[in-house]
Amino acid sequence: MKKILLSLCLLPLLAAGAKADPFEDFKAIIAAQGEGLLKPFAADLGGLIGANDFNSGRSLGFPGFEAGLAATVQAKPSSDNRILRDADVKAFGVPMLHAGAALPLVGADVMVRATGYSGFSIIGGGLRYGLIKSGTLTKFIPDVALSAYYDVITYDYFKGSHMSFDASASFDIPVIKPYVGVGIDRTTLEIKNVNAALNGVDATISKPRYTIGVRLSPLPLLYVYGAYNILHGQTGYSLGAGAKF
Repeated sequence: MKKILLSLCLLPLLAAGAKADPFEDFKAIIAAQGEGLLKPFAADLGGLIGANDFNSGRSLGFPGFEAGLAATVQAKPSSDNRILRDADVKAFGVPMLHAGAALPLVGADVMVRATGYSGFSIIGGGLRYGLIKSGTLTKFIPDVALSAYYDVITYDYFKGSHMSFDASASFDIPVIKPYVGVGIDRTTLEIKNVNAALNGVDATISKPRYTIGVRLSPLPLLYVYGAYNILHGQTGYSLGAGAKF
């Protein structure tokens, strides 16, 4: 609980200290040091994207709809991520706008999300399926959901894709709704617009991720959440807000 509360307090400070474009030195560093730097960089990026996958273990339920903003910040690059470490990047993160709607009959939600800034963009979507859903008489059993996402990544000097698979659980109790989750991120990046020797070189890496968080509903239909993440061994913090109908 202390780590979750810390995430709520620290994320704005970490985000304020992050570079507006943490990837601006990508071309120069990978041109000088080679393609071996690509895979650790992809691992860090994939973990940040995937950490925005969920903030509850509860599906929407037809005809439910939600929309909001999510952001995850990694406190520092992993030790192998020389691209960001050599660029003197400290905290860095990925914010995303997202929306979802429940599908009739099948018990699943369809989700879309996107972000774009400083030449970097992500657009993606996924499905979330409510495996277990609590009710009026079963309020204190956890809600459990499975989800999967696919995202397309574009930047001036790389492009690629991100796939994630998640399982999350939460308690649908009044006001404070704790949740936990585990996921795996598979990220592929391909170098472009760097030089003839490196253009077209790609790398793929898969890494696990773990999350514990709290979602608060201070007003009907509105929610905010904060979470502590372990992103392939690195510390991360998530924060978000939205509306659910």
